[in-house]
Amino acid sequence: MHLHESIPMRLRHAYLTVHRTAQAHFSRFGVTVDQYVLLSLLAEEDGITQKELSSRMCSDGNTITAMLCLLEQKGFIQRERCSADGRARRVHLAELGIQLQRKLIASVKPLHDLMDEALVGRNCEQFFECLDEIAKAMADPAKSVVDRTYKKRNTDSQLTNTSR
Repeated sequence: MHLHESIPMRLRHAYLTVHRTAQAHFSRFGVTVDQYVLLSLLAEEDGITQKELSSRMCSDGNTITAMLCLLEQKGFIQRERCSADGRARRVHLAELGIQLQRKLIASVKPLHDLMDEALVGRNCEQFFECLDEIAKAMADPAKSVVDRTYKKRNTDSQLTNTSR
């Protein structure tokens, strides 16, 4: 099998193609794909914590914080200290953010339709299950090839250093 036929390369190709198309689409509104996702998550559940946003977006906390600072400066979101945990901050859509998110969600429907059309006649649930299983397998440290390779190299290195 050639590299371009492998699962990782096919996933990469599909992701980058979708991401570039969506990025071009959302740039007309002055936001990035990630900002769209963040605003949409807040539209689904306003007032969640920054930590929860990071988790749901599968993103690093520092990245989310930087994005939130920018969106807050533009007046799209508001943050407040969590009453139960003063260290945590809850994030809310401001009125401008609500208006923008509604425009974005309406504008993105043709992109969603295009992706749906690509899967017409196929078992979407099975496709989603496969994607979830890949994510789960790659996130499981016990199955991680990277961790096993790293541990093996360290063990080999320690044996080499001990034998000297």
